[in-house]
Amino acid sequence: MVRQIHIILFIIAMIFFNSCRREIMRVKTSVRRTQSEVRVFDRVFNDAKKSFGIKNNNEQLASTDSTLYAPIKQKTLLNNYGYLYDFLNGKDQLVTSTNFYYDSIQKAYYVEGEEFLKIKDNNEVFGWHPYWMGNAWKNYPFDLLSTISFFSYKVNPASGSYTNPDQILEWRNTKLIDSAKAKNTRVLLTISSHGRNNNDIFLEDENKWITLIDSVSTLINYRNADGVDINFENLPYFKRTEFNRFIKEMRENLDFKLNKKAFISVTLPALNGREIYDVREIQKHVDLMVIMGYDYNNDIVYQEQGAVAPLQSSESNNLSLKSTLDFYINKGINVSKTILALPYYGSMWEGQIDNNGEIESRIERKVTYSEVMNLMKSELVFNPSSIPIFDETSMTNYMNFIYPDMTTKEIWFDDDYTLGKKYDFAISKKLKGVGIWALGYDNGYKDLWKVIEEKFSTDKIKISDPIAEMEGYPIKISRYIITNKRVFIISALFFLFALVTGIIIILSDWKIRDSILKDQIIRLIFTSIVFLLITPLTIIISSFSYSLLNKFGLPPLNISLLEISIAFIIGITTFYFISKIKIGKQHRP
Repeated sequence: MVRQIHIILFIIAMIFFNSCRREIMRVKTSVRRTQSEVRVFDRVFNDAKKSFGIKNNNEQLASTDSTLYAPIKQKTLLNNYGYLYDFLNGKDQLVTSTNFYYDSIQKAYYVEGEEFLKIKDNNEVFGWHPYWMGNAWKNYPFDLLSTISFFSYKVNPASGSYTNPDQILEWRNTKLIDSAKAKNTRVLLTISSHGRNNNDIFLEDENKWITLIDSVSTLINYRNADGVDINFENLPYFKRTEFNRFIKEMRENLDFKLNKKAFISVTLPALNGREIYDVREIQKHVDLMVIMGYDYNNDIVYQEQGAVAPLQSSESNNLSLKSTLDFYINKGINVSKTILALPYYGSMWEGQIDNNGEIESRIERKVTYSEVMNLMKSELVFNPSSIPIFDETSMTNYMNFIYPDMTTKEIWFDDDYTLGKKYDFAISKKLKGVGIWALGYDNGYKDLWKVIEEKFSTDKIKISDPIAEMEGYPIKISRYIITNKRVFIISALFFLFALVTGIIIILSDWKIRDSILKDQIIRLIFTSIVFLLITPLTIIISSFSYSLLNKFGLPPLNISLLEISIAFIIGITTFYFISKIKIGKQHRP
C-alpha cells in the first residue's frame, strides 16, 4: 500500500515537473521573443536618434556599413512610421514621408515638387531689370532667375559719380530686391558707361575709379546686394590696359569695402569693338562674362534688315551668334563662367514700295516681345494671311505687312521655339547659361519662361537626410528641446524632486493611506503614478551611479530594463497583497 502511494506521488511529481518544464520553456521562448523585439526596437530607435542628430557615443558604425544600409534603414523607418509624422504635421510640409526618393547611383536623397523649382546649380540665368520697366518685376518668376541686375548706375565720366539720381533713389527703395532675395536670387547693380568719349575721359583718371567704387559699394551695402555688373560699351582701343586695371581695382576694393567676396559680371559686345576686351585678363578678376548676343542688324551696324540675334548668317559679313562665340572661344574665354544673353525684343522695319516694286526699308524701332504678340493678334484679325515666316538660317521669325498707301512693315522677332534653339546652341558650346535683355519685355506672356524652365531648371532638391530635414511642428519642438536640453533636464529634475517630495508628504497622512487602500480605482491611479515616476528615477539613479562608479574606477552596475520591470512587478504584487490585509479599527481621540 505504501509502495503504491509512493508510485502515485512519484507520477504526480513527474507530471508536475513536466508541466513546470513546459511552462519554463514557454517562459524562455517568450523571453527570447521579447528580447528580440527589444533589439528591433532599439535598432529602430537608435536609427531615429541618428536621423534627428542625437549622437550615441557608445555606438560607432563602420563607414561601409553606414553607406550600404543607411538608405534601407531610413526607408524602412519611414515606411513603418511615416504615417505618424504625416498625421501630426499634415501634408503641407515641404518634406513628407512620401515625396522623396533615393537615387542609388548618386547615393543621395531627392525631394521633388513644384515648390522646389529653381535653376540648376551648374547653370546661370541672368536678367536685367531696366529702371523704365517700373513695377513689371512683380510678375518676374524669380525661381527661374539665378541673378537679376538693376539697370543702371550711369557713370558721370567727369567724376565717377552717377548722372541719374532718380534711378539711384529707386534702387534705394525698390521692393524688387527684397522679393529677389526672398527667392535666393542674386542681386547686382549694373554700372553703365556708353560711348568712346565718355569711357576715354573716365578711364584716364584713377581717382574717378575710387569715387565710383566708393559710391557703388555704399549703394550695395545699403541694400545688402551681392555685387555689380560692369557694362562699358564702345571702349577706346587705346584704353584696353586701363580697363583691365579698372576691373582689377574693382575686384580688390569692392571685396574689401563689402567685407565679403563680391559677385562681379562684365558684359562683352557681340560685334563692335569686341577685340578691345582682353578676355583672358578680365576673366581672372570676375565671376561671370556676359556676351550680349543681340543688335546684329540695326540702323547702326551695316543697316541690314534682318534678325536681331541670328544663329547663323547667309550674308558675306557672317554676323551671327555662331561667329561671335567662335571669336571669343578662340580668344581663350572660359566657357564655364560665360553666358550668352539673348533678346526678348525684335526689330520693326518700315518701308515704301516705289514705282518699280522695290522696297526701301529702314529700321523704325525696337519692339518688345509683348508688343510683337499683341501686334500679331491685331494684324491677323484684318489680314489672316499675314502669318509669321520662319527663317531657318538665322533661326528667327519675321512678318511682312503691306498697307494700302504702299507702305510696309517688317518685324523680326524670336519666340519660344527660336529661343529654345539658341539656348541649345549655348548649351552645346558648354556655356554656363543664358541672359535676358530685358526682363519685363514679355509681360503678359509666359511661353518664354517655359523654355527657360525646360532647359535650365530642376524641380527637385538634394537632401542629406529626409528625417533630419523635416520641418514639422513636433520636429521643431524636438530640436528646440535638444538645443536647450540642459535647461529642460534641470527643470525636470526640480519638478520630479518636488513631485516625489509631495507624494511622500501626502502619504504620511493616515487618512490618505486609508483612502488608497480602500478604493481599487485610487490604488490603480496611485500605481500608475508610481510607475511613471519609477522610470525616470531609475534612469537618473542609474546615470548618477554610473558617473560615480566611473569616477572611482569601479565597474558600473549592469541592470537591464527587463530586471527593472520585474522588480517593479514584484513591488506592485507585494503592494496588492498588503492592501488585502485587514487592519482593525483604531479608536482615535
